Amino acid sequence: MDEARMKALNAGANMSTGGSNFDFVDTSKLERLGITKYNTKKPKGNNFIRIVAPSTTGPFAMEIHIHTQIGSGKSTFLCMKEMFNMDCPICNHAQELRRQNISSDVINDLKTSRRFLLYVVDTTDVASEDEGTHWFDCPPSIYKAVCTLSQDRRTGEKVDPTDPVDGRDIEFTRKDGKRTEYVGFVLTKTEPIPKSWYEDLPPFEDILLKPDPDEMALAVSGVKATPTTSESAGKSSTEGSRSRRESREPEKETAQEPLEKETTRASRRERVSASDTQFESTKEVVEDSEQAAVIKAKIADVQSRRRRTE
Repeated sequence: MDEARMKALNAGANMSTGGSNFDFVDTSKLERLGITKYNTKKPKGNNFIRIVAPSTTGPFAMEIHIHTQIGSGKSTFLCMKEMFNMDCPICNHAQELRRQNISSDVINDLKTSRRFLLYVVDTTDVASEDEGTHWFDCPPSIYKAVCTLSQDRRTGEKVDPTDPVDGRDIEFTRKDGKRTEYVGFVLTKTEPIPKSWYEDLPPFEDILLKPDPDEMALAVSGVKATPTTSESAGKSSTEGSRSRRESREPEKETAQEPLEKETTRASRRERVSASDTQFESTKEVVEDSEQAAVIKAKIADVQSRRRRTE
């Protein structure tokens, strides 16, 4: 077996899994070649495929790193950083949100997903084979299972499942639930495949869509910065405490309030002073009237005694 293919099979068997669905290829170009997308949703979930490679040497699949469901348009992009070693607007946006201590859920939605690009033929029956070759955005779990089963458990010998003569058909079942699972993998030896299944397949690099950085930046700009739960709770707690304190504490005077209160106090002092003055004046009038009455009484008494004497 080709050394590069052997290395790819070993690496695939030992990799970790995880990923999601996405589109990242030039489907128009593929459709012109009669190559359509493969879908694992089958009756009872049963899948039967044969992997065909664009070359008899080297890896038979291409690892892809994708940003999926980005922005309100739910756009999908190849990661500029992982795929082309270039500045990636979506990775940069995620880094900025991380710096601001934004909710981890928002940041996780911007992370890359990993898939493997394959060419396959549906070998369920004659009719499915007549559909021709499909392109398949293969989940890592399927790729790992294929690479793991390509080694004979008894002899340890590696088998190239894509070999046109000595290759294998791959059987597995898709189970849909809260999470989609792929189980029951079997590699089956079948008859050699016709050359028409694998000839003239374009290299994977030729069907990838390199994204426009400006379009990526525009899409990710709609991802809002949401504070973490702890931050929101802390803010609510602070606001609640402040409201309670404000209800207990007297209102603080503004710059104008002291002047208004001082004016009020002055007015009150003036009214009190005026009242006091008025009281004093009234008191003096009353006292003067009493003295006048006493004097008048004395004068009347003197006049009365004088008349009696006369």
